[in-house]
Amino acid sequence: MLNRYSIVAIGLMAIVIASYVFQFYFNLGYKISEKPSDWVDFGDFFNGLVSPLLSFVSLVLLIQSLNLQNQANIELRAEVQLNHKNEQLRSFETYFFGLIEAQRASFSNFELNFKEDGNIKSLGGVCAIRMLEDQIEAFRNREAQDYEIEEMLEELDQDEHIYNTIRIFYNIVKMITDRLSDANKFDETTRANKFQTLISFTEFSQLRLVMICMQFMDYPSTDYLKNNHEFMAVLKELGGGADKY
Repeated sequence: MLNRYSIVAIGLMAIVIASYVFQFYFNLGYKISEKPSDWVDFGDFFNGLVSPLLSFVSLVLLIQSLNLQNQANIELRAEVQLNHKNEQLRSFETYFFGLIEAQRASFSNFELNFKEDGNIKSLGGVCAIRMLEDQIEAFRNREAQDYEIEEMLEELDQDEHIYNTIRIFYNIVKMITDRLSDANKFDETTRANKFQTLISFTEFSQLRLVMICMQFMDYPSTDYLKNNHEFMAVLKELGGGADKY
């Protein structure tokens, strides 16, 4: 397709030719010569006149072809980058949902031992978290300090079930932050979507345990979660937080 430069060049050529025809044929009344020598001279003259114009048109077309090639190269590089990004995201999601499944399997074995009337009562899963919340509420009712609740949690977690649960959750959050970083050409919206997916796919009782640990326990994992502003923003938007108890 001709661009405006080509159209201008062709237009100028037509104007020059028309001006010569008008000047010599119509204005001065020159007739078309039948002498071969005159046509040879005219051919040399016309060649000298048209050759620069054709060279100009060729240069314009060459520049245009280079521009089109550069544009095609830019689009190709963008497509390659997009394909690479999509491949990274697919690889991430395979690993991501695998970790969520591993987290669910681990929490199915979650168990805490509570002292009740001098006896040890073992509870697992949802029942354990509810009993834990009841004990925290009892501590709050007698105006216990946070460090007292922390000591109670540490005493309950002799088998490190609480610690391991929060650590698995922390590893998934950290993986989202690291593998979907700005340096890897991802943005905050993508990370927020994955944080929301993680929270939604985590069992509610387990998520409550995570929030309990974030509020009372002094683990490196809980410190990381509380200081991860993007994760905390999503958690608070969904009604969670590190100050619910």
